[in-house]
Amino acid sequence: MSAVTIETPPATAGPAPGRRRRTRKPASRSALSTRSRLLLGGAGLVGVIALWEIASRLGWVDPLVASSPSGVATSAVDLIENGTLLPAMGSTLRLFLIGFGISLGAGLIIGTLCGWYQRIDAVLDPWISILYASPRIAFLPLIAVWFGPGFLGQLVVVILIAVFPIIINVASGVRAIDRDHLRMAQSFGATNRDVLLKIALPGAIPAVASGIKQGMMQGLLGVVVAEYFLGNTGIGGLIFQAGLMLRTGEALLGAVIFAAAALALSSALRKVESKLDRWRTA
Repeated sequence: MSAVTIETPPATAGPAPGRRRRTRKPASRSALSTRSRLLLGGAGLVGVIALWEIASRLGWVDPLVASSPSGVATSAVDLIENGTLLPAMGSTLRLFLIGFGISLGAGLIIGTLCGWYQRIDAVLDPWISILYASPRIAFLPLIAVWFGPGFLGQLVVVILIAVFPIIINVASGVRAIDRDHLRMAQSFGATNRDVLLKIALPGAIPAVASGIKQGMMQGLLGVVVAEYFLGNTGIGGLIFQAGLMLRTGEALLGAVIFAAAALALSSALRKVESKLDRWRTA
């Protein structure tokens, strides 16, 4: 009769005496409140402006090339007093509102048609893809010849740059309809129009809002490009003329105005998007 031997696993070495075992903290990501975001963002902005002013006063940067916050403010006062800034802002605002308004209406309609009707999408999608992927700034000489270097040519530039992000996002949002909702609506005898208006479009609100935001930012870019190259009017023309004369304070003032406009528009659109999202989920 043979003896049965039981092998015991080797003992693992425990932690060294006097050494504490490290505890692993679970990953966490807390959301910042709106007030905290505003305070942190404002502090960062003020800090950069202060460093810029200090660097200019101490001679670390050439004021002729980089100007300074005080130089930008002085340029703003001078342009207001001589009656240049406010008309330029009015011209830029008019171009943006008309150009983006046309882009928004056309983008919503064309995007909805492309997302809902496959035959329309098959006809328009190649042209949308080609024009969206192509460098539209290269069309500026042709636009100047076809529509002139005035307001109409500038308007065409803004529309060409702003409309395609809206079309593409709206079409993608309409296509991504919830299949369960679609089958349920069909089981209750809903028509295509009912499904489009009551299911597809409300479900596409996040994509629509994203497209509007992209189109808005692209519209501002289009305004700068149009005013810079066609007619030299508005804030874009002010930047162009100031750059030629090495008046960097005025050029940076134009850039600050466009940056402030983009920030204000983005903030307003975010509030509208939150209200639409609450309506969609209600």
